[in-house]
Amino acid sequence: MADSSLLAGLTASPGITSGSAYLFKAADLSYDPCQYGGAEEEQSRLEDAFKKACEELDRIKTRLSGSLGEEYGHIFRAQMTVLEDEDFKDEIREKIALGDCRAETAIEEVYKVYSGLFAEMEGGSYNAQRLADLNDVCKRVLRNLLNLEEVTLAALPPESIVVAEELFPSDTAAMDRENIRGFATEKGGLTSHVAILAKSLSLPAAVGTPALMTSIRKNDLLFLDVRDYEKAKIYVNPDTEKRKELEEARRTYLGRQEELLTMKDLEPVTTDGHRITLSANIGSVEDLVNAQGFGAKSVGLFRTEFLFLRGGLPGEEEQYQAYAEAALKLSGGMLVIRTLDIGGDKDVKALALPKEENPFLGLRGIRLTLKYEELFRTQLKALLRASVHGDIRVMFPMISSLREFRQARALVESSSAELAERGIAHKIPPLGVMVETPAAVFLADDLCKEVSFVSMGTNDLTQYVLCVDRGNEEISSSYRPLSPAVLRAIGMTARAARKNGKWAGVCGELGGNPMAIPVLIGLGVEELSVTASALPQAVSIIRNVSLDRCREVAEKAVSLSTEEDVKEFLGLNVF
Repeated sequence: MADSSLLAGLTASPGITSGSAYLFKAADLSYDPCQYGGAEEEQSRLEDAFKKACEELDRIKTRLSGSLGEEYGHIFRAQMTVLEDEDFKDEIREKIALGDCRAETAIEEVYKVYSGLFAEMEGGSYNAQRLADLNDVCKRVLRNLLNLEEVTLAALPPESIVVAEELFPSDTAAMDRENIRGFATEKGGLTSHVAILAKSLSLPAAVGTPALMTSIRKNDLLFLDVRDYEKAKIYVNPDTEKRKELEEARRTYLGRQEELLTMKDLEPVTTDGHRITLSANIGSVEDLVNAQGFGAKSVGLFRTEFLFLRGGLPGEEEQYQAYAEAALKLSGGMLVIRTLDIGGDKDVKALALPKEENPFLGLRGIRLTLKYEELFRTQLKALLRASVHGDIRVMFPMISSLREFRQARALVESSSAELAERGIAHKIPPLGVMVETPAAVFLADDLCKEVSFVSMGTNDLTQYVLCVDRGNEEISSSYRPLSPAVLRAIGMTARAARKNGKWAGVCGELGGNPMAIPVLIGLGVEELSVTASALPQAVSIIRNVSLDRCREVAEKAVSLSTEEDVKEFLGLNVF
């Protein structure tokens, strides 16, 4: 074993675990570029490799969408769109035809061109994920060209912690879930594929850990401590005293998690009787079933874009069935459904959206759906029809003006008229907006005069208030959700809602941050929508604070000047 050491990374999925280091390295894709079989043979090899790769991805997508939910299956659907892109394939074919080169060489040359283009473009996590998908796809095709077996995590030794420079979707598609205890990667951000996977499996994970691969050897004893909401610690071969300390911390943590799970069905009410609506964030009906296992009685964010990222555009009937099924499964509980929010870091191949240099400030959210009116009308009619089956609320994303809300509301009304003419049962649900832009914060009073509710998407709100791309690893330290600027924006919005008799919710990651929950309640937030696994802890926190104390703490927090001051203050005030 190597000497003991401590490495630091970012928390991708919380927890604490121990295990043996399993160093994962992808397949060796080297080849002899001189073994050229002629243009016709190389073109044929290319087509066969693309076909096999597409068949593999389709099988993986189908299997994992059922076991891990649509959000994870979507990763492979996005990769399939790359394989189906004729322009991309034509560029490779042209390289083969003009360069007298192997198909492998042609793929690598085309990838280098795209890699250079992405490096020059703005867009942070959006372009990083697109490049990661392209990289993974090209490796898959190369492997098929070379007739190599896929190197995966299918057979892991018991109690393994997977250590890798970077993990791509293809690396983990057939992963041995029984023997894995956690992940640690040198690269990757909080929105990377491995972060999504770890949360789906409730496994501790650290990403963005410098010098990871040079600091750990095969079978080193690792303790992965990611109890801190932001900072991850990786202990390599800790000494006996430290090992006992960490093992005790793990037992305490697991015991606490079991204890919290017993609270999942208790009412989220403060010690002085103030009730908070506690909801789950979901992306599919499968996610809802998982959330109900953690005590979810309502949904504060149903991301509908995953219906659109599976292939072609879903029709009215397909959407209606999905929304109605979710409403019926909630048995009368509130179901807040967000209308299509693509653009930014999400693309729908069937729409052939134009490429943008800065997609997060471009055609996304409500801007896109107002532009593609028929697409929007189809979704709205499905939502109106589903509303007869439960307490459905509809909210529009990325609102930056009152005009946008009024335009969306007018389309709801005209869609209702169309359904009435067709004699189809439906109901206009309460309409709300996502507060994610500074403009929506400043216009909150005007918006709250006309909407039924507001829900703050703190991931994007933080990004836009601080002008920090939340997926950009180079500036990740500047992404500060507990910044006084962000907290003041939340407070302004909540006050505007209360003044106009409407409720204000939070549906971003901040809503599940244990340190932030009392502050949000004190600022006037009445609904918290969080990751399903965070529900029991949120119940516990709410039931152990008073509204008066939350208000005192919130008032002090927003008066401070830096996030460091806020964290220090909150750390000294254990609730």
